[in-house]
Amino acid sequence: MKKNILAWAPFAACVVFGILAVSLHHIVTPGESWVVYLQVPACTLIPLLFPVLRRWARISVPYFFEVIVAVQIIVAVDLGTALGVYFMIPHYDKILHTYFGLWCAALVYYFLYLSGAGRLRGGVKFVIIMLSVLGVAACWEIFEYFASIVFGTDPQAWKGPVSRGENPMTDTMWDIIVAIFGVLLFYVTLYIDKKLQGKLYRGTLTPEPNARLAGGSPACGCVQEGEEGASSPSNA
Repeated sequence: MKKNILAWAPFAACVVFGILAVSLHHIVTPGESWVVYLQVPACTLIPLLFPVLRRWARISVPYFFEVIVAVQIIVAVDLGTALGVYFMIPHYDKILHTYFGLWCAALVYYFLYLSGAGRLRGGVKFVIIMLSVLGVAACWEIFEYFASIVFGTDPQAWKGPVSRGENPMTDTMWDIIVAIFGVLLFYVTLYIDKKLQGKLYRGTLTPEPNARLAGGSPACGCVQEGEEGASSPSNA
């Protein structure tokens, strides 16, 4: 029962915050945007994919990733966009892009081990992770560019700098640069995991190569009794 509740918790949290965001958007945000009423419900459904895939396709991902995705949706879409927190908290956007760099690095690290590439030298893994995160960050900026064309919005915040005679690329470039800080922060967590003898990640970042993601690993992402181990700190 507890396992089932945990499995649906990320989706449930997104539903709750999504309802609040849609309900309060026209009250707390100046310049109400109709795009929000499409964006919030669409993003709310994303965490639903994980339990659906686990139940009917027998495909699962680590629970920590499900939580990370749900948190990203809540803080970026529900709070940031719909409720205008981007304009309330200085550098909120850069904080989220740093957070993206952290969880994206963790995901790449996980799939390196899953594919059997976890035995690569630490420096090689670092380069792969860094370039992968920067690539995804650049793809996101491309998405924002096309979104601004289609919906007439300004997700890349270039209109303000242009009107002031400043460089319009500043926001876009810093969105990518802070993702680097997120990768470095991820490596700090790996170091902490090593010092704690694997108690931080509890082995969830280092699956067996080519291991099936369904059935064997618990939905909560924790190792079963007798399987606990560190996140291979010696090979980070």
